[in-house]
Order: sequence, then structure tokens, then C-alpha cells
Amino acid sequence: MSIMDYFTPVTGLIGGSLIGLSAAVLLLLNGDILGASGIASSFVVAPKKTLVDNAQLWKLFFVGAFFFTSRIFVTVWPDSLNDPRLGSPGIPLVSSAGYLVGGFLVGLGTRLGNGCTTGHGICGLARMSIRSLAGVSSFMLSGVLTATICNTDGPIFQHLHSFSDEMDLNVYLPNKTSVIVSSVLGSLILAAGIIRLLMTRGQESATENEKLELENNKRKLLPAIASAFLFSIGLVISEMTVFSKIYGFLNMNLIPAGTWDPTLLMVMGGGFTVSFISYQWVQGFNLFKNSRAIDCPLSQNAECGKFNVPKNKTIDVNLVCGEVLFGIGWGTAGWCPGPAMFLAFSGYPYLLYRWWPMFFVGAFLGEQIKSLQNRLKESRTIPGPKDTSAPEEVEQTLDEKGFNASNSTLDVDKSYQEYKTFPVA
Repeated sequence: MSIMDYFTPVTGLIGGSLIGLSAAVLLLLNGDILGASGIASSFVVAPKKTLVDNAQLWKLFFVGAFFFTSRIFVTVWPDSLNDPRLGSPGIPLVSSAGYLVGGFLVGLGTRLGNGCTTGHGICGLARMSIRSLAGVSSFMLSGVLTATICNTDGPIFQHLHSFSDEMDLNVYLPNKTSVIVSSVLGSLILAAGIIRLLMTRGQESATENEKLELENNKRKLLPAIASAFLFSIGLVISEMTVFSKIYGFLNMNLIPAGTWDPTLLMVMGGGFTVSFISYQWVQGFNLFKNSRAIDCPLSQNAECGKFNVPKNKTIDVNLVCGEVLFGIGWGTAGWCPGPAMFLAFSGYPYLLYRWWPMFFVGAFLGEQIKSLQNRLKESRTIPGPKDTSAPEEVEQTLDEKGFNASNSTLDVDKSYQEYKTFPVA
């Protein structure tokens, strides 16, 4: 046995490049980021906004197109998801509990850390984000450690994993019911997008700016569909929808056995390279001088179009802890949001009934934690002077007295009350 028996660098590089091209299409044409976890979690974190806000309409068409493409692939190329290594030494089967735990941790972690392998890995690293570098390092390290430690000799293996001689492999494969359920869910999302699009017609009372924004939102739909198509193709060609290609990389116990699979590195490398090139055409994110770099997405009206690219450079507790949790969930169940979405739409029951419901629970909890943190932060903010209508002469006198903004609120109020006793013309 050697690494080359499982390593598929060509398909990995081609598939990864297509994923990077998917991100490039969204960026250059729409000004948006390809973040699979963010797109998916928006349906439970902010469902009303996702379904009603015209600015979010492209997400409905992205997911709908992704569903449609995945079903075409499964129908035309049914063997593309086969995994001959599943259940072999080092490549265990994930139990029902493993899918529940993995989905929950991925949902919670990606919501706290604001990204996954696409958002931070393909898009964030490509724009040289130090925050994304910290995020990727966190989930890669925790993912590898989890998969490596949680093996046949690990104390919790029996609860999360099993082997083919202990479980029926057929329970992992699509069945008639799961295919119908996935088809209904995908069709509902696609129908919601079409209905929402039809509802945007006849808004004669809208202002000119509102009409321009609505037109821009409509212009995002075709690029979103193209991006979803490229994303799904890239996942299949790179075989990131095959469990052993993911777990075969994360489980470092396979290196001495000669069965380790580094294909994931080629996928990430191809995606990063294409995405990096796309950022060289965006003003403010290009590392190399480019006189043709654009400041407005190509499909958008220049008057109100803009790039929605994160600029946060803070490496905080939420980022590190969130991405570590994501990595643990990734190493437990073997799936991140992009491939998990493809397999769920293809009718794989364990992902459809276990992984995704718990992902949404985790994402919802993560959003509640962030909201609580924001409320606590606001409650600790020192309020300013109660009366902000002080005459100009009084404010100038306070400045002349050497007012220091770092003084406590009590001192400010006291000084202000003293000066307020003097008549002002």
C-alpha cells in the first residue's frame, strides 16, 4: 500500500479550481462571498429576512440551483458518490450519534467563527485575511486531532463510529422516502425564490434608489445560479462528497499505514489559487498593482452596487473557539456544510435526518450566544451625559477647563450641573 493508491491530485486540483471559480463568480459579478455555512444557517438564524428581503433573494436561487444540479448529477452519474473504502481500516462508519454530534458542533462553530472551509478557507485566505488564517489553522488542527484520536483505540469510538461488519451499509444510502423528502425541501426553496421574484414586480411607488437596488438584486440571480452550478460540479469532481477522501486526510494514523489521502490539499490549493486571482481585480484587496481593478461588481449598477467583503481583522475568542468546535465536528462526522448539502439533496438519510437538523440547532444556539454577548457589551457601556442639549458656550467652557473624555460619567454630570446654574444669553 502507498499514498498514491488513493491520492487523486488531478481531479482534486480541477475540482478545487472549479470551487474557486464558483467563489470568483459570486465575488466579481455580485460582490458576495461564497460561504456555505453562512448561506445555510441564514434559513434558521434569520428566516424572515432570507425569505423576504430582496437583497437575500440570490441565496434562494443559489440553494435552489445547487439542489437542481445535485439531483442531475446523481441521476446521470450515480456512481460518483460511491465510496469503496468506507468501513475499511482507518475509514470507519459514522454512527447516528456521530452525525448528531458532528452536525451540532459544525453549526455552532461556524456560526461563532463566521465561516467554514469555503468562507475562511477558499475566500478568506485568498484575500490574505489574518482572521481567516487563524480560523483555518484552528479548524484544521482540531479536525485532524479529532479524527486521529477518535480511532478504534479511542475511548469514545464505540459511541461515534463503527465498522462495516457491525452495521448495514445500506442504511447510509438514499432510499425512496429520503429522496422524496430531499426533493420536496429543494423544490420548496426553489419555489420560494421564484415566488419572491414574481412579488418584486409592479413596485411603481418605489423611489429611484429603491428601483436601482431592486434591479441590482435581480441581476445577482444568474451569477448565483452559475456559482451554485460550479460549486456542485467542483465538489463531485474533487470527490469531496466521498467520506473516505475527507476522513482519509484528517486521520493521521493512516500515514504509517501508507493509506493516507492528501487530495484535500490539492482541492484547497486549487480553490485558493483561483479565488486569489479574482481578488486581484477588486480594488482594496489586490496585492499587485492593477489599473483595471474594479470598485463595483460587474453585474451591479455603479450607483448603488458594492462589494460585501468582510474587513474584520480581529482574532477573538469567538473566532478561535468557534472554529475549533467546527473542526471537532468535522473530524467526528467527516462533513462540512458544502458536501453535506450536496449529499442531503441527493437523499442520504443520515445527513438529511440527523446532521442537518443538528446543524441548524447549533447555528441557532451560536447566534443566540452572539446576541447575548452583544447585549452584555451594550449594558456595560458607560452612558454619556443625560442632557445633550447644553448651550454652545457651556460646552466650550467645559473644554477650556480641560475636560478629559476618560473621566467618569459622574464627574461629567457634576461639572455640567455646576455650569448649568449660570445664566446663558
